[in-house]
Amino acid sequence: MQNSDIILITNGIMMCANMTDSGIEAIGSIAIQVEESDDAPITLDAPGIEGYIIGRSDVSISYMPDIDLAPFEAQNRGISRRHAALVRRKGQVHVVDLGSMNGTFVNNKRLSPQSAHVLADGDRLSLANLHMVITQVRS
Repeated sequence: MQNSDIILITNGIMMCANMTDSGIEAIGSIAIQVEESDDAPITLDAPGIEGYIIGRSDVSISYMPDIDLAPFEAQNRGISRRHAALVRRKGQVHVVDLGSMNGTFVNNKRLSPQSAHVLADGDRLSLANLHMVITQVRS
């Protein structure tokens, strides 16, 4: 493990993810705008120590991720219950695919499972067939 590595624990499984050094600052807020949606962006504080799980809720097992994409037809679009995570490392926001079946993409490039990828302002984040734009909220 190197100094730029993080440890992400999910479902009791420890994963090591290598980080890079540029991207959205993990301060203030970030906005997630779902493409092809007239809904307001999902706005949240930049990830803290624990980060956010992105996925879809499942009422049959009472599961609710931190960022629930179910209102955007997530199941029909191939999004897993625990699809990806937004994490903080060295003051920047990264996304980690959590071993999803249909993949996580940044700017149309598929991410390797369990590998963190730094997010830049305006990046297109796709979980399976749901496309979003990630921006840093400026005050």
